[in-house]
Amino acid sequence: MEFSKEENIARSLNSNLTSCNLHEAVNKKEFRDLVTEFFCIDDCVASSDESDEDSVCVEKHDFDFVNDSCDSDSDTDIENNENDVQLGLPVVDEVEKVLSSKEVNNTALSDVKDHEMSKIELYSCKNCKLNNGEPCFKLFSKDFVYELRMNMSSLSDFEKDLILLGKISCVFRNDPYTQSSKKKQKERKHPRTEHYVNGIRVCRETFKFLHCISQNKLTAVLKHYKEFGLTPREKKSGGRHASDKRLLTHDDICRVVTFIINFAELHALVLPGRVPGFKRFDIKLLPSHYTKSKVFLSYQTAMKEAGERVVNIVGFRRLWNALVPFIVRTKPMTDLCWVCQQNNSLIYKSANMSDQEKSVRCKTQEEHILKVTLERSLYNSMVQKARDVLKNLGVTELESTNPATRDITMHYSFDFAQQVHYPSNPLQPGPMYFLTPRKCGLFGINCEALPRQVNYLIDEGMCITKGSNAVISYLDHFFTSYGLGEMHLQLHCDNCCGQNKNNALLQYLSWRVIHGLHKSITLNFLISGHTKFAPDWAFGLIKQTYRRTMVSCLDEISEVVNSSTSTGVNTAQLVGHENGDILVQQRDWQSFLHPYFRCLPGIKKYQHFRFDSEHPGWVFKKEFTSSLEVGICLQKTTLSPPADRPLSLAPPGLPLERQQYLYRNIRKFCTCETQDITCPVPIANESKSDDDEEIIEPQSKRRKFEE
Repeated sequence: MEFSKEENIARSLNSNLTSCNLHEAVNKKEFRDLVTEFFCIDDCVASSDESDEDSVCVEKHDFDFVNDSCDSDSDTDIENNENDVQLGLPVVDEVEKVLSSKEVNNTALSDVKDHEMSKIELYSCKNCKLNNGEPCFKLFSKDFVYELRMNMSSLSDFEKDLILLGKISCVFRNDPYTQSSKKKQKERKHPRTEHYVNGIRVCRETFKFLHCISQNKLTAVLKHYKEFGLTPREKKSGGRHASDKRLLTHDDICRVVTFIINFAELHALVLPGRVPGFKRFDIKLLPSHYTKSKVFLSYQTAMKEAGERVVNIVGFRRLWNALVPFIVRTKPMTDLCWVCQQNNSLIYKSANMSDQEKSVRCKTQEEHILKVTLERSLYNSMVQKARDVLKNLGVTELESTNPATRDITMHYSFDFAQQVHYPSNPLQPGPMYFLTPRKCGLFGINCEALPRQVNYLIDEGMCITKGSNAVISYLDHFFTSYGLGEMHLQLHCDNCCGQNKNNALLQYLSWRVIHGLHKSITLNFLISGHTKFAPDWAFGLIKQTYRRTMVSCLDEISEVVNSSTSTGVNTAQLVGHENGDILVQQRDWQSFLHPYFRCLPGIKKYQHFRFDSEHPGWVFKKEFTSSLEVGICLQKTTLSPPADRPLSLAPPGLPLERQQYLYRNIRKFCTCETQDITCPVPIANESKSDDDEEIIEPQSKRRKFEE
C-alpha cells in the first residue's frame, strides 16, 4: 500500500512518539500547537481578508491526538491564489523526506532503545525466589522485556486497564476460605493474587516493571476488580453517573427532538433550490423571527401542560445542534431576489393545498432557479476562458494598450458600491454619528482573469450623476488607461435600470464597434437579486480595511484601497481632488450619441446584448441565455457618429451651504494636516448671525445628503 507524503509524515511522527513514550507527556492541544508551529507554512499565509490558506494536515493512524489539521480558512475571498498551493509542496516533500529517512528514524529509535535497555540491565527484583531461588526477572530475555514495555507505554489508560483487568481476573482469588494442603483452611480475610506474564509466574515488582505501572495503579485496578468484577474502570472525575438526577433520559431527549421536528413541519419551509447563505439543499428553514429561544419557550409551555420534564435551554440548544441540524433559522439578508421571496411565500402557504397545486408552485420556483443557474454558469465560463487566455499570454497586470491590438477575448465586470464617508475614525466619536461627513462614491471595474480591479474614487464635489454619463465616462477611461487591447470584449454588470441598463450605454458600445475600438462586444446582465459577483468581493476587501483605518482625505482613501490586499487586487483611481482638480474627464455622452441612435424598445426585459463589426449599428438581443437571439438596428441614418469624444462636463462642486456645514461641523474631526483639504474655508464669507445659522445648517440626519 502506498501512502501520501502527509500520511508518511504522520506515520513517522507517531512511530517516533511511540518509541519515545512522549504521548503521555503532552496533551492534545500542546501537540497540535507543536505541529502547527513547525510544519504549517508561514510564508504563504496571506491576509485573512484576501486569500485562502493551505496547510499540512497530520492524519490519525496510531493515536487519537494526532487528528487535527492546521487549517485556517478565510471567508472573505472568493479568489484562490494558485501560488499558495505550490508553496506548500516543497515543505511537505522536505518534511516527508527527512522523517522517512532511515538515518533519522534509526537515530531516534537507537537513543530510546539504549536508554530502555540500560534500565532493563540495571533492574533486579530483590528478595525474589520464584526462579528456583533466583530472581524471576531473569526468566525473560531483554528483547522481550523491551517490546512489552514499549507496547504498554503506547496504550491509553483505558486500554491499559483492560489488559490488566484481564490478567488479574485469571489469578484473582477471593473465595470465602483459604486453600492449602498443609495448613488448616480458615476464613479468608484478604484476596490473594498471583501474577503471571507469558504463562510464567512473577513477583509483583517484576509485574509492575514489565507493564510500566506503579503500585497505586495496580492497587486501584485490584480494588476495582474486587468490587465490580470484570468491567471497565471509570475514574471518579469521569463525569456524571447514571444515578445523577440531572442526567437526561432517553424519553426526555426523544420529546425534545419530536417537538422540534413537529414545530418545523408547521412553520419551516423546504426550498426546491439552493438557499442563499446555505450550501445544503436538504435543510428546513424556519422564518427569521423564530429564534431558538422563542422555540424553547413554546417547548417549555407544551411540556408543562403535558406534565413532562422540561430540559433547560442550554440542553435544548445542544440537542438541537446535535440531533436535528437540518432545521435552521433563516438569517436576515439584504438585496434578495423578489421573485424568489414571492415564490417561497406561495410554497409556504400551500401546506394544506392539494398535491397538484403544490406541484405547480414548486415548479414555478424551480424554473426560476434554473434560469438563474444558467446565467451564473455563463458568467463563470466567460471568466474561466479569460483566465486561460491571460495565462497563455503571461499577462499579470492591467496596462495601457492600444485598442484592438490583441486578437483575444477578455471579460470585465463593473458596478457601483455604497458610498463611504470621510473623515472616518474606527473609534467613532459620539457626536459624529449624527452628522454627515464628506462623501466619496466608489465605482469598480474588475478583470477577474488577473484578478485586478480599478476603483474610481468620486468625491462629492466631482459627482455629476450616478447615471449613464458617469458610467460611460469611467468605462471609456478604463479602456484607454487600463485596457488590454482585446478585440473581443465581454461585459457583465448588475441589472440596475437607468444606471447600467440604459440606451446610452448600448449606443456607446455600438459607437466603439463602429470605429474599430473592438470587433465585437457582448453586454450581459445578471438577474436581479442574484447579482453577487467579483466587484462585490473587491468592494468587501476595501470596506473591511476602511472600517479599521483612520481616514481624513481622498489621498488617504486611495492608500486604503491600494493596501486593502497584499497581492494588489485593488487599485485606486481618483476622479478628482477636493480642490476641484480633474483627473478623469466626465463627458456628456447622452447628448453626443442621441442624434445618431434610436432607443431600444422593451430594453428592461432583455439580459444579453451583442454588437459586432459585421453588422455596425445593429444590436442582437435575447431575454435569457437559452432564448432566441433577435437583431435590431439602432442607428438612425447611414451617417456614422464622429470618432471624437464629446466635450467634458464641469464638475458641480460643493454648494455653499454644504461647504459651510462641513466647515462648521466636520472640520474638527479631521487631522490638522487635512482640515484645509477636506473642510476648507467656504468660498463666500459666512455670516455669523443666528438667522444665517438656522438657514445653512442642515438637519443632523445623515439621509439629507445621501439622496
